[in-house]
Amino acid sequence: MRVKVLFFGRLREIVGCAEESAEIAPGARIEDLFARFRERHPELAPFRPSLVASRNQEFAPWSEPLAAGDEIAFLPPVSGG
Repeated sequence: MRVKVLFFGRLREIVGCAEESAEIAPGARIEDLFARFRERHPELAPFRPSLVASRNQEFAPWSEPLAAGDEIAFLPPVSGG
């Protein structure tokens, strides 16, 4: 199955792009997808505890199973003032 993956903020800088597609196995979860990118970019690991994930533009738990054509976004915390 193919999914679209979006990276925001510092994650985009680490991965080197804002958007990428990924081929995943049936039954894969959002957590599995992030783990794949973390293997390629170990500097993503410290961000995991504070990240929020969305599936098809809705917040989703990390245990959420993925489906072909999903759009997954990894969102770091936002600060401002």
